Amino acid sequence: MHGEKRDVAHKILLAAVKVFDKYGLRKTTMRDIAESAGMSKSSLYYYFKSKRDILSSVVKQESLTLTRKLHHAIQQDISPQQKLREYVVTRMHLLFELSVYYASLSEAYLEQYSFIEQEREAFTAFEIDAVSKILSEGVLKGIFRGRDILAAAKTIIIIMKALELRLVISKSMDELDSTVDTMLEILFHGLETR
Repeated sequence: MHGEKRDVAHKILLAAVKVFDKYGLRKTTMRDIAESAGMSKSSLYYYFKSKRDILSSVVKQESLTLTRKLHHAIQQDISPQQKLREYVVTRMHLLFELSVYYASLSEAYLEQYSFIEQEREAFTAFEIDAVSKILSEGVLKGIFRGRDILAAAKTIIIIMKALELRLVISKSMDELDSTVDTMLEILFHGLETR
């Protein structure tokens, strides 16, 4: 029975992602999720107490997916420049795919949920650590200059957040590779001629 309950809960979470994508996090109701999962609203409450509980479960699930895949992207045996590119491209693709997670990080009304703020802080800390490690590796290998790595990591994250906003607004990943390559070229080589 425990496995069956887990399977039904997973089915509910998959249905919730579709409904959250369709109506948005704020407008989605428990009834919408129940209908999408093909069950009654009262049956839904057997598995989850509230929309908040469902949202929390979806966010946790998508967070694990995101951090696991980002971690894998930077564990490859490639140059620090390639790792930074892999990190940025993987991050953008995943945030585009994990729409509930991205919305939970960006929608202001969700600030009332403490788990969302904790997730935002945890993801920011993860990013600072991941990008700092890539930059540190580049400094150790003599590829990057050894300036303030923490400040550089935070600057790169700010640039990525601006890029993600542009991608979400355009709802297209078509120009991602060329935009990332341009961003990294400026980052690695600057704007000045040498």
